[in-house]
Amino acid sequence: MSKINYHFIGIGGVGMSALAQILASRGKNVSGSDLVENQITKNLQKQGVRVYLGHSEKNISKDIERAVITAAITDKNPEVKGAKKLGIPIITRGELLGELMSEKVGIAITGTHGKTTTSSLISHIFEDARLDPTIVVGGEVRNIGSHAKDGKGKYFIAETCEYKRFFKDIHPDIAVITNIEEDHLDYYKDLEDIKSAFADFTGNVKDGGTLIACFDDENVREVADSFSGRVVSYGIANGGLNYRASDFMIEEGRQRFNVYKNGSDLGVFEIQIPGIHSILNATSCVAAALECGIKIGTIRDSIASFTGAGRRMEEKGEKGGITVIDDYAHHPTEIQATLRAIKSFYPKRKVWCVFQPHQHSRTRMLLNNFVDALTEADEVIIPTIYPVRDTKEDIASVSGEDLSKLLAKKNKASHYIPEFKDVARYLKENAKENDIIVTMGAGPVNEVGEMYLNIE
Repeated sequence: MSKINYHFIGIGGVGMSALAQILASRGKNVSGSDLVENQITKNLQKQGVRVYLGHSEKNISKDIERAVITAAITDKNPEVKGAKKLGIPIITRGELLGELMSEKVGIAITGTHGKTTTSSLISHIFEDARLDPTIVVGGEVRNIGSHAKDGKGKYFIAETCEYKRFFKDIHPDIAVITNIEEDHLDYYKDLEDIKSAFADFTGNVKDGGTLIACFDDENVREVADSFSGRVVSYGIANGGLNYRASDFMIEEGRQRFNVYKNGSDLGVFEIQIPGIHSILNATSCVAAALECGIKIGTIRDSIASFTGAGRRMEEKGEKGGITVIDDYAHHPTEIQATLRAIKSFYPKRKVWCVFQPHQHSRTRMLLNNFVDALTEADEVIIPTIYPVRDTKEDIASVSGEDLSKLLAKKNKASHYIPEFKDVARYLKENAKENDIIVTMGAGPVNEVGEMYLNIE
């Protein structure tokens, strides 16, 4: 049996599968395991990756050179135990990403919100500029049809996450921070702890590197102030910015805006994705692309043709004059921004929001914030909370029904419907022509939209 260069424990996730895909495309022997089969694992098998269903010590052999784990994998995992018994080196996904990025000019995008869309748009621009970048993104870049690509060019574009300080092993040439807010409070103590992690990340930027920072966000400004290297600022609200977006207009399903670089007008840009936050994300991409010498005309055309990232305000279809949109938003700020953006594009249409809370602990800690954010929808349906890293105490502490009842107290039409199939049936019976249904959350709530579109 030939050597297995890398074995991924938890290969079915977006982040792990991206690295597995890149290594397999480079001719490495790759294997991995996950609890369930999904489209990602099926695609990896087509690339020649050996995928085991379920975690078992039997999946680990002495032929494996390195085992790769995610933040969700603990020492109790049987494959981790097996690797340790055989003396197989165990590395994290972040360490592997850092190693791969170190071979090229690294562009790392992070932030509490917007990092997937921003990473996708930067990737799209660099593709259009024919720079053939390597890409690792947390969602499908629709224009390339994948969340990963092993490019032959000199740039490595990667979305990086703050959870458990994942990005501590990344050493980019260019770092982009979109925003910083309270999240992952099952790990971080408070906002100060989160800002400290981001500050440590900026300290990893290579000598002579650049930090592209959203100065509309006071927490990002504070982190940028502690950065010893070159800072490129962008935003909307603040004066003295290196890149400022202004003169917004919504027209024919597109947003138009101007970007000013150090006060000089770079001209009009347009983007197909709604929301002020989308304009902010696009402005950071203009900055990153210009920093790397891409022509402004290419940037402008690329932003205009960008159709978004998978599960980010993604239009899934239409049935009986009712449009179904899916979005990954799972934090109150994201929910509010997404709902406002959709209503700005469709001001005369009723918006249904099917929101599946992601993680009991997050729901409990930000419960009132979720209530405030969801009031942006016209009518809300809450299924069962999707549990992630939750203890028995977390699960007992809050339910989807609790959230729905609090919304009702705010005089918001809200329904707790635990099962997806029942949600789809309710929508079939109650949604009307010209309504919009938005499925929202980091769990599999997108299945509701698919069920609705296929229901007889």
